[in-house]
Amino acid sequence: MRRAPVVAAATLLVLGSCGGSGGTTRSGADPSARSSAATTSLGAGHVVTMPGTTPTTTTTRTTPTTTTPTTTTTPSSAPITTTPSAATTGGSLGPAGPTGRRFVIGRSVQGRPIEAIERGSPGGTVVLVIGVIHGDEPAGGAVTDTLERRTLPQGIDLWLVPSMNPDGQAAHRRTNADLVDLNRNFPRRWAPLDRPGEPEYAGPSAASEPETKAVVALISLVRPSLVVWYHQDLNRIAPAVGRAGAVRRAYAALTGLPVLPVTGGTYTGTASSWAQAEVRGSVSFIVELGPTLSAEEADRHAAAVLAVAGA
Repeated sequence: MRRAPVVAAATLLVLGSCGGSGGTTRSGADPSARSSAATTSLGAGHVVTMPGTTPTTTTTRTTPTTTTPTTTTTPSSAPITTTPSAATTGGSLGPAGPTGRRFVIGRSVQGRPIEAIERGSPGGTVVLVIGVIHGDEPAGGAVTDTLERRTLPQGIDLWLVPSMNPDGQAAHRRTNADLVDLNRNFPRRWAPLDRPGEPEYAGPSAASEPETKAVVALISLVRPSLVVWYHQDLNRIAPAVGRAGAVRRAYAALTGLPVLPVTGGTYTGTASSWAQAEVRGSVSFIVELGPTLSAEEADRHAAAVLAVAGA
């Protein structure tokens, strides 16, 4: 079902123009940041709020001879409404740097920022690439790094999430800090699975994890027509039918990956299936990279993303 582009679980915090390839912050974050208020101004009438807070304006009563009223923000657990991004309004969120505009879409269990980068043509065909979902499968980050620097064709509104699991990546662990497999935590066909400490633990409920909520909110907002999720290390792309199958086969031909089934797991609450169901007419699929990825291979995968974007 289509949803109006309103985010209730996460909002976009403008960090400023990017001056380099950037990447997800790995350390130094304060875990208490998940419950503290943090806002930044986008100009007149626009305020962006971090997940878990709602801006509340408090006016201080003063006499005519004292200073003007001040405003403060107070933490709240109420739902949050985001300021629409350039992708949905056609407007501008500020000057874009050479590698695009960078946002924080949420924070991990341990308080690390989950970043998204928008590049290209706002209002064009929206393409989203998730570099890392399992923390011990980091090679996809090289593809998002390459896409952050690559010249884009006209008409592509490219969104990059280098890592949606910064805690797992910092710990070289598949799961997030709650020991949840984020690729079993999405709110489509979610089911209880495994226990904490087991590789496919699905969490206590659908979309229970802040990392899942952040990506669900982003996809619900920008409505991508193509989503690519990188994993390791089966070195393949699973087959599909219809347009989804054609896009997968085209990507496989461009990168040299075989089209073969992916088996051996219990595939409930998966990210790619949720995204494709959430945005009708979209294509969302997993690319299983090999154990390693060279710079040449990363460039080939980046080129394949852009080649199939309009397919």
